[in-house]
Amino acid sequence: MFIIAVAQFSRGFFDLPILSVAIIASILTYIISNFVIRSIQKFKRMKELGFTRSEYNHIESQLKQAKRYINLLTQQYIRVRSIRSFKLINEMTKLSRRIVNIVQANPQKFYAVEDFFYSHLPSAVQLSRNYTTLVQQQIKDADVHFALEDARIAMKKLQGSMEEDLKSALASDLENLILELDYVKLEQEKKQLDSRRENP
Repeated sequence: MFIIAVAQFSRGFFDLPILSVAIIASILTYIISNFVIRSIQKFKRMKELGFTRSEYNHIESQLKQAKRYINLLTQQYIRVRSIRSFKLINEMTKLSRRIVNIVQANPQKFYAVEDFFYSHLPSAVQLSRNYTTLVQQQIKDADVHFALEDARIAMKKLQGSMEEDLKSALASDLENLILELDYVKLEQEKKQLDSRRENP
């Protein structure tokens, strides 16, 4: 009886490493196949867009950086003390998210809004950080007050620049829409002329 129990235990004990190897092999197979599938999809996407690998990787890295900047911008919400400043930072955040989503959906639009990624968004984050830091100190000094007002004006200008960036990102879509509308109008006019000729 003791020998049978030891034999069953040893058989179960040796099955354990085989089971572990099978699980590890399954996990590795999943990871490798997932990596290969993503690489193929990325290559097909690059080919569709006409980008080189370095261009595509650069745009992806800029999108990741922009998302980090947006997170930093949203962290400033809780640090502002006035509704006017909150609305300003909130509007810049909304605009930033919309531009990033547009470029993520269509990476070719990145080149239409390069200033947003390289200048406007980083400046908005830096300005809002400095602004909220000064506001939290609650120093009642004329120089600080003027500096805060200048920062608010600069952020308002940046918001305007971001609105222009959004328009630039949507410019090609707007042109396509206008062309489609013109085409539809021409088709309708053509049908009306044809129906008049048939029924004089």
